[in-house]
Amino acid sequence: MNISHIGFIGFGLIGGSIAKALKEFYPDCHIVAASRSLEPLLKAKEENVVDVVSEGVTDIFSACDIIFICTPVVTITKYLEQLKPVIKNDCIITDVGSVKGIVHQAAAKLDMEKYFIGGHPMAGSELSGYAHSYAGLLDGARYVITPSEKTSKEHLDAYIQLVKDIKAVPIVMDYETHDYSAAAISHVPHLISAALTKLVKDSDCDEGYMHLLAAGGFKDTTRIAASSPEMWEQICASNLAAITSLLADYIDLLTEMKNQLNNGNYTYVNELFNEAGKYRNTF
Repeated sequence: MNISHIGFIGFGLIGGSIAKALKEFYPDCHIVAASRSLEPLLKAKEENVVDVVSEGVTDIFSACDIIFICTPVVTITKYLEQLKPVIKNDCIITDVGSVKGIVHQAAAKLDMEKYFIGGHPMAGSELSGYAHSYAGLLDGARYVITPSEKTSKEHLDAYIQLVKDIKAVPIVMDYETHDYSAAAISHVPHLISAALTKLVKDSDCDEGYMHLLAAGGFKDTTRIAASSPEMWEQICASNLAAITSLLADYIDLLTEMKNQLNNGNYTYVNELFNEAGKYRNTF
């Protein structure tokens, strides 16, 4: 399958970075993009990243070989509905959201499973928007691909090759495994980071000594607390079961830690850091 016409709906940090990477590695590709805000699209056209700016989902997307929906998960269903009567028969539709189950279920309900392949580039920043996008954001990043039962081998192979061409690392898995894994290594850590930041804010004295003394360790641990509140509200609503299950396990671990310390078992801390450190050093 030859991919030369590419569409984008939504054009922020991830969408912009993918488009820039595609233009870098497929300089002759034709990119059409639509977004709620036209400003980043006009900037992208000025920079020769986007060839055609669309004010919405129109017939202009009918020539696309692949379309990236780069909007919040809660709005993807709306765009699937709008794309259904527009796309050509061999088009691939994908997304970049960090939750896959809700989108796969929507695609199945719309009878669009043969078109839809879930995608999640494991790259990002606490910064957002097209202004912060760059092609290198995807360089070496793991890129999860979640096909459906009706995904053709031709479509899957083409998508895998595209991900390789833009220097990301494709990993194929089912969407249930993805959502549980993403909850563990991304969603729950973001919540923990925000909670720790709030703990320090609420515990600080009037003189603000905690704020004054906060240095590398605290800043590294809480960097992602500055992420988009709206995005994380939507992610939690979309992946609730996996997130709350892992939060419960984490709370149990914290309770065990507190109990061991209260009982004077400081060896527990040594063992905890030893086990965690060995695993962390494998990354």
